[in-house]
Amino acid sequence: MNAIKQYGKLLVLSLAALSLVAAAGAQDTMAYFTTYVTAGGSEIVRLGAQTEIHEDVSNMTKHVSIQNVSQTNDCFVRVKVFHGDGLSVTYTDTSGNGDWYDGTDGYWYYKPIVPAGGSTAVLDVKINLPAGFNKDEFNVVVIQECTPVLYDNNGNASADWSKTFSDYKETEGK
Repeated sequence: MNAIKQYGKLLVLSLAALSLVAAAGAQDTMAYFTTYVTAGGSEIVRLGAQTEIHEDVSNMTKHVSIQNVSQTNDCFVRVKVFHGDGLSVTYTDTSGNGDWYDGTDGYWYYKPIVPAGGSTAVLDVKINLPAGFNKDEFNVVVIQECTPVLYDNNGNASADWSKTFSDYKETEGK
């Protein structure tokens, strides 16, 4: 009987020690499983200004303009075009004022501030197809981004394209 009590105590202590070791490693294990995830779908993210892209297509050219649909916030905008291998695109600023310019980072930037309710001038994106390319089997995707207008102490406007969603708190409409 005494031996059973000794083995029972030893078993309880062993289980307690094993539980402590398992609990100590559980946090790292849970961190691993919650760090690596995948996601699908899309969600509209609003960071103050709200913009909509308008595209018309004619003669293998996308005519792109961005409208600031915000009620109160002025913004700066930029666009980027994605296309498959074998295609190329040519950009043309239709404003006549050099309002659109190549940022040399893959984006085309609109220089003037886009006021609340205003729109950009049209940026033409000509799709250049190589000879023999099937014009019915490709996609050219235009994305647009906007950022709020920032003002320095002298009242000079600037854009900060390094801001991310986590840098903002939703304030519009409250």
